Amino acid sequence: MMNYLRNKKFMHFILWMIVFVFVVGIFFVFGMKSKGFEDHDPNLVARIGETIITYSDFNKTYQPALDKLYRAKEDTPNASEIKKLKDQVLERLVDEAILEQTGQKLGITVPDEELVGWLQRQNYFLDENGKFSKTKYYQMLQANQLTPEEFESSQRNQMLTQKIQSILFDGVLFNNNDLNEYAQFLNRDLKAAYVSLDLEAYEKQVSATEENLKDYYQSNKSQYDHPERAKVRHILIGLQGNESIQDQEKAKVSLEDYRKQILSKKASFEELAKKYSQDGGSKDRGGELGWVTRNSMGKDLKEFEDMVFKLKKSELSKPVKTKYGYHLVQLEDYEKEYKSSFTDVRSKVLTQYKKEKASQKILSLSEQLLDKLKQNEDIEKTANELGLASSTTAWFNRNGAIPGIKNSTDLSDELAGLHKKEWKGPLEADKKEYFLQIVETRDNSVDPQKLEKDLPEIKQRLISQRQQAWLKDFLENQRKKLRVKILMNG
Repeated sequence: MMNYLRNKKFMHFILWMIVFVFVVGIFFVFGMKSKGFEDHDPNLVARIGETIITYSDFNKTYQPALDKLYRAKEDTPNASEIKKLKDQVLERLVDEAILEQTGQKLGITVPDEELVGWLQRQNYFLDENGKFSKTKYYQMLQANQLTPEEFESSQRNQMLTQKIQSILFDGVLFNNNDLNEYAQFLNRDLKAAYVSLDLEAYEKQVSATEENLKDYYQSNKSQYDHPERAKVRHILIGLQGNESIQDQEKAKVSLEDYRKQILSKKASFEELAKKYSQDGGSKDRGGELGWVTRNSMGKDLKEFEDMVFKLKKSELSKPVKTKYGYHLVQLEDYEKEYKSSFTDVRSKVLTQYKKEKASQKILSLSEQLLDKLKQNEDIEKTANELGLASSTTAWFNRNGAIPGIKNSTDLSDELAGLHKKEWKGPLEADKKEYFLQIVETRDNSVDPQKLEKDLPEIKQRLISQRQQAWLKDFLENQRKKLRVKILMNG
């Protein structure tokens, strides 16, 4: 149709030539070493060159996925759904094995320190002070039914894949004509049929008996209780190993001066902390440490903790010495230990129960929509079969929101790269999840100045699109070359 599509075979040929020197060695070694495997071994699930996947390997990924499927569905999954899940898990494991072997041949690894660095930068694992929290990390994994080993292995594989892609994808080629045609393609006018899943609407439909709520409360009681805790700020002047009386006195005098400035309202605690505190972790937040709990700070900060829990709300401490130096502390808030009762937190329990049940309903519907759309079914027909309402948009393009869907500019940009009958979902907009399928397209004139401005972003998008197509072909070709053998029945 367009040059960038017509030249696909040529582009793949060039790419294969670029990586041939790496890949041919992999094929030869794997082909030679695979002869020793016993394919009739009942413990084997699959063989990929010299790599084997055992039932133990398979179940580490399959069992959490199966548990999630059971939670997502109101009815017990049928044999077809379970088989489909097994196939999906096995396909993923085979792809990971192929990429891992490729990485080994190219000398690419993901060291532990690199993985740890990535974990420590993820916002959803950080506490109120912006620091990595093991507690929050384990809570997030538990909420998603993952063990640390499963999650870290999965993330390591993703990072390995990205490294391999960055090397192999350097050969993505195109010319200016390809780029201009792709820009015209992205800027077409579109119409889409869509289904929306509204969490708030499903929450209103959830009913619960007192027994349901009491059971939920007992299972999640720790969410409603909390230990004795204090919310604090501090300014630290470190001694940096220098314990001389003169330096200690100098640190105390400085903190007493800051204390007077705060009490006289000549300066705020936050201003002085940002300017003078030597605690790099809290300085930029005005000395904010967040909530600390009784008996949680360890022996090195015992004096600090003792001072914190002696203060009254909004009170400033005298300078207090710890292993790290001298601190000026302000108590922002305080809460006694709280042991909840069902009666006290019933309204919170009801809210969370409804939210969780509604989320499960949406997850179940999403899975069913995905299954049918992956089988190239029409979205309107699929919605009708599932008892869902569907709608069709007016004309739109990537430069504006989708008519009828609030806050959907990002969605229209994602849909711009789709052909007729192709779909995307679930996509989030206006606190709802959407599945959208292109039903009609038409050419649209593009402002030359805007096109020129958008070309760098369009270029990167074209590269990404071709990279994904190439990766799919790469994995398929490797499956053939490595003579991948699936040994699992059912």
